Amino acid sequence: MDEWQRKTFNFFIAGASPTGLAYEGNERGDVVAIGGSGFGVMAIIVGTEHGWITRDQSTTQMQKIVRFLGSAERFKGAWAHWYKPDGSAYPFGDQVKTGDLIETSFMMSGLLAAGSYYTGTSAVEKEIRDSVSSFWKTIDWRFYAGNDNALNWLYYSHDNRLTMQIRGWNEGLISYILALGAPEPHNISPEVYNNGWLSNGGVVNYNRKFYDYNLALGEAYGGPLFFAHYSFVGLNPQMMEDNYVNYWQQNVAHTMINRHYCLYAAPKNFKYGERDWGLTACYGGRPPWGYMARSPLNDDGVIAPTAALSSYPYTPFYSTQVLFRLAEYTVAHGSFGFADAYSPETNTSEKKNLAIDQGPIVVMMENYRNGLIWNLVMKNPDIKKALTLAGMKEKPDYAEGFHKSMTNTATSEFDMMRHPERGRFELDYFLNSAGITRFIFKNTNDSILKDTTCTSVLGENIFRFANTKSILNGKKYTITMKTPNNKEYPLIVRLH
Repeated sequence: MDEWQRKTFNFFIAGASPTGLAYEGNERGDVVAIGGSGFGVMAIIVGTEHGWITRDQSTTQMQKIVRFLGSAERFKGAWAHWYKPDGSAYPFGDQVKTGDLIETSFMMSGLLAAGSYYTGTSAVEKEIRDSVSSFWKTIDWRFYAGNDNALNWLYYSHDNRLTMQIRGWNEGLISYILALGAPEPHNISPEVYNNGWLSNGGVVNYNRKFYDYNLALGEAYGGPLFFAHYSFVGLNPQMMEDNYVNYWQQNVAHTMINRHYCLYAAPKNFKYGERDWGLTACYGGRPPWGYMARSPLNDDGVIAPTAALSSYPYTPFYSTQVLFRLAEYTVAHGSFGFADAYSPETNTSEKKNLAIDQGPIVVMMENYRNGLIWNLVMKNPDIKKALTLAGMKEKPDYAEGFHKSMTNTATSEFDMMRHPERGRFELDYFLNSAGITRFIFKNTNDSILKDTTCTSVLGENIFRFANTKSILNGKKYTITMKTPNNKEYPLIVRLH
């Protein structure tokens, strides 16, 4: 994880533009990308924490970034999709002098993380914080809502036109959370959120299953996996639940459905498998090498490394299987980490790098390891306010039991590996009452191998355990939790 996270991170340092921002990719010369650079800001923080760059190198890079952003053309406070090095907007399709609220949101999410991270007393760190505050106060989210009672993605400044309403479910949740939490007078009301993003509850599909996984939001089979990544590089879905859905369970189910399709339902000639899965937006890994949002309903045999690797918080063992495969599969190696995409069928890859694919790998791997970026963003008081205004509960009301352990419906098992930072297996569990909790391990012969107790609190807890002479990797066990009120919750696990 260290090796490949660092190689990917280097896209935002060794591969960065002189502006400090990330290049859009490998094919547009000196054009820099706003959204991908927002993920890059988070990646720079990760690299600083790991010591891959010094604090001085980190702040120097961030100073370049905020100075460029401050001098760049903005449109009602929002940035455009792409920029030239002189700060003028670079055309993106028919967007010439156009504000892009989604790309701006990815950047602002990264900047809020930076504002929480760079708390030193030096002049450079103060400049970073002051710049973040200035941007936060001047993006006119309310303007982008127009008269439609919903946020709009784009503002064409040349003819004063707003277009493309942002309605869920897609990558736009972060725009609404930021817009709700923004300072007066540029914020939006909860009514705009409810009408626009939630469509007054119409965003939810109740009691809908794919491969026996509940999926309340989004298109059939979940769509491209970036829906579970882009808003959630900074927003922690484990802490997000409203009256409609628990966002952690939504994202885990989406990832499991994507993987299940690749392993069991995709065309056999694509040669997907346990170590080759993950469909999302990427360049092609087979002719004609085109960029496309890939999903179970739009599949041409192309795997994107960012899909499984950015899903580390949701499926750590399954993501690790992909990481091991990619580490030894030189076809999929690129200049900075892995190639953007590859085809197992043709044994070819697209060597380009793409900022919006590189960044989430670094950040979501780190969120799995220690929650670094989640903690920086979620402690921001404006984000806390926004989540409350969006109807998110202060603490999710999980059902009692192993609330974060989503069983693989194909095997009826929950695959576990030891946490790489802490070296133990970790099972999250939720209790309706505090007290002594008992955990009983049985093997397939129903023999008791371990029987242990611990004191638990009301709500969320973690049960940590290690291998023993009788509890071995590669084996299947039933772990039964007996709660303080004598209820039993069994879970079939396979340890790795």
